[in-house]
Amino acid sequence: MRAMDENLVGNLDAAILCVIAFVLFFAGLVYHLRREDKREGYPLEMEGPDGRIHRAEGFPAVPSPKIFNRPHGRGTVQVPRVEEPENVRPADQLPPIGFPMLPGADPLMEGVGAAAWTRLREEKPDLDVEGDPKLIPLNDYQEYYIPSGDPDPRGWDLYSADERKVGKVHDLWFNRAEFFLRYYEVSIDGAEGRRLVPAFFAEALPEDRIVRATTLAESDLRRVPVRAADDCITMREEDRLNGFFAGGLRFSGRQGQIHDPA
Repeated sequence: MRAMDENLVGNLDAAILCVIAFVLFFAGLVYHLRREDKREGYPLEMEGPDGRIHRAEGFPAVPSPKIFNRPHGRGTVQVPRVEEPENVRPADQLPPIGFPMLPGADPLMEGVGAAAWTRLREEKPDLDVEGDPKLIPLNDYQEYYIPSGDPDPRGWDLYSADERKVGKVHDLWFNRAEFFLRYYEVSIDGAEGRRLVPAFFAEALPEDRIVRATTLAESDLRRVPVRAADDCITMREEDRLNGFFAGGLRFSGRQGQIHDPA
């Protein structure tokens, strides 16, 4: 009986048991996390060679719906959930299978391709842990300021990527949750209202006292989307605005006129 027990266990000791337990735990953790990250964006829908729409879930499958309580009185949300498909206006002729959709006559506005944005984002501002908007204009919050010795772009001229003067910088929008500059608030010559220029798609040139939008030619910079309210920006407006500027690198101006500063 003793010899049989030794053959049954072999070299199985406490260290090997710990390794096996860790591998099983880690595999289960990866499975759980991979399943949970499919609560949004799944199931994928794809058109097969027969022209029919097929659901693609992959492994593991999409989890069962769960209701989450949202902070700051924003109610509950169920994920995954059925969402209405967005209507897009691609080019007249669809590309072959596997190729991206081509935008139509006005690629910066249509939400397809390099300038894509989604209407599924909420028309509410992004909030910090205290329930206040993350993005704030410095002119309205005097407790935040630019340190002495650093350049202050307020009052500088705004130039387009094709080196044309388009307007003037009036304010800076700051992310007070993560402490970085997010937008330049600008006015456009000959147009009403204030627009926002994402700091990631602009460069400040202190020696020339100008801020240059690096992805949009003058004609497109003059038609940057306008916010519904002057004192805040919603998540959907942010998505559309950043898509507009990101798409400018591909669609704005003549071919080869706009260059990526990176």
